[in-house]
Amino acid sequence: MGLASKYEDIIHQELKLHAAWLPVTDPFKLGDYGQISNGVFEKLGNIFTDFGVSFTDEPGKDISFNFISEKTVVVDSGANAGVNITPQAEIKANVTYKFQKDESFLINAPIINVSIINNVNQVAIKLKETDGWKRKFIVVSKVYTAKKALIIGANEGGTEVTISAEGNGLEQFNVGEASVKFSLKTNKKLGLEIKGETGVIALGLFKLRLIGGGPTFLGDEVEGGEDESDENPFEDLDGQKLSEVN
Repeated sequence: MGLASKYEDIIHQELKLHAAWLPVTDPFKLGDYGQISNGVFEKLGNIFTDFGVSFTDEPGKDISFNFISEKTVVVDSGANAGVNITPQAEIKANVTYKFQKDESFLINAPIINVSIINNVNQVAIKLKETDGWKRKFIVVSKVYTAKKALIIGANEGGTEVTISAEGNGLEQFNVGEASVKFSLKTNKKLGLEIKGETGVIALGLFKLRLIGGGPTFLGDEVEGGEDESDENPFEDLDGQKLSEVN
């Protein structure tokens, strides 16, 4: 599947959103448009810059997101060395994460700021009437920016990652707090390693319907069910289909 597709699956299943790949690294913005390639959104441009279509935006409610792949064993490597810890517990300092499966993830984003296009219907009407706009284009309508996120992607099962934090007696920490400094040690090369950085980790996406031209949101259930007139509405450039509903 690959780490990119696995990350997309996690974001879609857990948040009903879509992956910003690479997370944190790529500077996605509201109004960006593109297509699906290799299972993830690939930016081509921005609707305002390229087509002159403006929009209004507003902040959404902040959220948090913590995720650890199944079959991951978490072991205390500090004062209680060797003691297993519940994987769903909050991220702790001086613990080792033993990823048993290929393409495993550890995601800790305690603070995520949300920005939203609040006039999507008007934007869809403008795009429908815009020369050069293609119905297969997908538009970013929501941007989820994580502050000082920790994201680890392990390509191989058997990868072990130990998180160590500075400070005497520090047992539990919030990666989103600037006062905390931490380091990682691993026994294998990681496929993705983002330590305490700020950037976009997830996206809300929409495209125009084939009939009527109104917006269809990827990842949201459509009122009244799917529009059967949209055959393969979210098709990957490489032949994969990005499901409209979970």
